[in-house]
Amino acid sequence: MRPASPQIGQWLATSAQRAWASPAAGYHEGKVSQSLLSESAATMARLFGAGSARFEPSPGSAVRSAVMDLAASEHFAAVATSAVDADVVRVAVRQCADALGVPHTTLSVDSEGRIDTPSLAAVDRPTILVTNLGNQEIGTLQTDLADWATATGAAVVLDARCALGWTDLPDYWDALIADPRAWGGPGGACAVLTRSSAEPRDVDTEPFDNVPAAVAAALSAEQWMSVAGAARESARAHLATIGRRLHHGLTGIETHGGGPSALPHVLSISVLYVDAEALQSALDKRGFGVGSGSACASRSGEPSHVLAAIGGLTSGNIRVGLPPGLSADTIERFADAVIDVVTEVREEMGTAWL
Repeated sequence: MRPASPQIGQWLATSAQRAWASPAAGYHEGKVSQSLLSESAATMARLFGAGSARFEPSPGSAVRSAVMDLAASEHFAAVATSAVDADVVRVAVRQCADALGVPHTTLSVDSEGRIDTPSLAAVDRPTILVTNLGNQEIGTLQTDLADWATATGAAVVLDARCALGWTDLPDYWDALIADPRAWGGPGGACAVLTRSSAEPRDVDTEPFDNVPAAVAAALSAEQWMSVAGAARESARAHLATIGRRLHHGLTGIETHGGGPSALPHVLSISVLYVDAEALQSALDKRGFGVGSGSACASRSGEPSHVLAAIGGLTSGNIRVGLPPGLSADTIERFADAVIDVVTEVREEMGTAWL
């Protein structure tokens, strides 16, 4: 997630002055809100090649809305997620499974974090699969699910929250989940993007009335997509620099991400005999914000279930998500800081011999 810029704040303030009424209201101000909400949804659909878009207040509600809408349109015998999907996704899908009275299956992954072939082969009935397009912790891009979905009659909902703009979209999805906070937009206006242009069939969904957030989400999405192509190239080069510097300057280190089949801006760094929270705090004091624990967990500081699923090193784990516009000098200073901090923490813990 990126911090919102002052411009985003201005968009929110301006739209709040115009769209203060509920879009369900029948008077003039409500119609203004409804018009702005519809325009914002149309912008999101156009930007990402969808037939339609709608907004939900949170990632969990967006996942539930997408799954229940698909389930209302066709008969599906099960719902599924993968072992490396975000907790908010897995919880929401389990809730849908309970509501629909169908099984929830967790598919295993390979050593790169992609759903593996045996797991897909074992799915022999129409299933709604909700999984990541690009893993938010290790950056791995999902395997091509097109042939599998066609053969089994499955529907695919892609959690694209950290991937939109950073990679090309595949063509096998039925719905996408987007969170504007990933590109510096506002919270409270996650988007459900669908292939179909029909209205959602999930009649239990509460009407969305945070119109200012939806307006700012659409405007910030336009802004992000206008620079995303250039950001991909520079971010991939930056991750290559970080990886090269760290592996040259440290021992007992493992990195995931940054490869040609991964998101260009996400890197996981695991260090032996170093406490992740200590590493995070020390880097924060030097002006570098990184995550620790599992990016996909509901509570910070937990061991990474993503790294555990792929057989990776779970100790001393930090996560790097590069925003666009960083200079080469900033990247070099970050690599220097990680090397220095790891060395210092190991000396304090008596493990500097590594």
